[in-house]
Amino acid sequence: MVRHFGTIVTGAAAAALALLAALPAAADDMQAFAGGSRPEVLWALPVGETDVDEDEVDAVAVDPNGNTVVSGVFRGDVRFGDRTFTSKGEGDIFVASIAPDRSINWAMQAGGPGDENTFDLRTDGQGNIILSGWFSAGVTIGDRELRNRGATDMFVVKLDRNGKPVWAKSFGGPQGDGGNEIEVLPSGEIAVALITEGDVEIDGQQFGFGGGRRDSYAIRMGADGSVKWVAPFNGPGAERIRGMGINSAGEVFVGFQFQGSVGSGNTRVESRGGWDGAVAKLTAEGRLAWIKGVGGRETDLIRGIAAGPGGSVYVAGAYVGPAFMISREVPAIGKRGDDFLLRLNGSGEPMWVASAGGGGPGTGPEIRADAKGVVISALVAGKVTVRHNKRKITELSSPTGNPTSYLAGLTPDGELRFVYMPDTLGDGSGAFGDVLGVSPDGRYLAQVLRFRGELEAGPSTMRTPSKKDSAIIFMRLNGS
Repeated sequence: MVRHFGTIVTGAAAAALALLAALPAAADDMQAFAGGSRPEVLWALPVGETDVDEDEVDAVAVDPNGNTVVSGVFRGDVRFGDRTFTSKGEGDIFVASIAPDRSINWAMQAGGPGDENTFDLRTDGQGNIILSGWFSAGVTIGDRELRNRGATDMFVVKLDRNGKPVWAKSFGGPQGDGGNEIEVLPSGEIAVALITEGDVEIDGQQFGFGGGRRDSYAIRMGADGSVKWVAPFNGPGAERIRGMGINSAGEVFVGFQFQGSVGSGNTRVESRGGWDGAVAKLTAEGRLAWIKGVGGRETDLIRGIAAGPGGSVYVAGAYVGPAFMISREVPAIGKRGDDFLLRLNGSGEPMWVASAGGGGPGTGPEIRADAKGVVISALVAGKVTVRHNKRKITELSSPTGNPTSYLAGLTPDGELRFVYMPDTLGDGSGAFGDVLGVSPDGRYLAQVLRFRGELEAGPSTMRTPSKKDSAIIFMRLNGS
């Protein structure tokens, strides 16, 4: 297992990271090979070419003006344009805004004497940036300082479009706490997750630990940083929020990976196997409307949540063996796990299910909704069969048989808009697609790739001296 931001990554996600770490260096040329119009790589930017320390982009978003905003952690040095930052503690945070022409609008460093990281970020309709993450020994973000209550605490910070802090909040308790998934409406309204290993205080409210390995909380915040409500999911099992979504009506969708049971009060779902997934809908006032289970007898999870049209929600994750997607049974494709994407209506019933699997492990796609449907970032190893409601619609193959990233766009009905993946050269792997951002109008897409050795994307060739670094790939979707 891999410890990731104060929580535990098990099964498919850890396997995907291990696959990338174990493979030799490669040179990749980004190619589109199926479906829809060809996405166009406008630019690529490496993060981490300055030293042998690993640097990691953990969050990316594209604002309404086409600016790409990224955040992550660095150790040693990291460079954006003519600015080089040196970490002051074990790991520091960077945030940078990159214009559509690849020029750096601004970049900033945040940190303290300990370790800290961002986990997720989004932009609102005005280009403001909202970040979530954690810190261990106090953190300074611009002119704002936050202090710890315990081992690690959660932060939520709003920056204006120029990178100046508007407000900064922290929540926590005596044990390990961290900010997790986040989603933001154009109005600036926020839905964000907190993960904790003990008792926790959120905006003056005290919550007791449920007694399992960790608890999760869905928090609704206003654009001014005020806490509107807190929905605890703190039962005796182990719960981790893996996805958050919010729609224009203020309804919040939450995706989980859990053991035992998960829910609120007497409304709970039980796992069928070791780890299962669940998706919940909360009303605009924070009441639990419904919670549904996803999984089978093996290790299953939900990784991504995105609000869809008409009160629906897109849900993405991974499963091993046959599994139930709410009320629909989905057969296994591969032996080591498959990915799935389903759309639920406002009552939580499946409208359609897409699945993909083959030779490699299912890792669960990262997803973003846009004006034209939904875009996924996932991993292909060997030959992958893609099905829509059990009907085979296409096959994907990584060029050398080693795992590599691919992007796919789907319509609200689940039909393919485009598929796009690296064309690996040599004996190594392509890059592992980490995080994804799509502009609100669906014109631009930014993907973060974790890679080692040499990576070619569009007009750029990037090299890293460390074991793994990140690259930001910015594309125009050309009507797809």
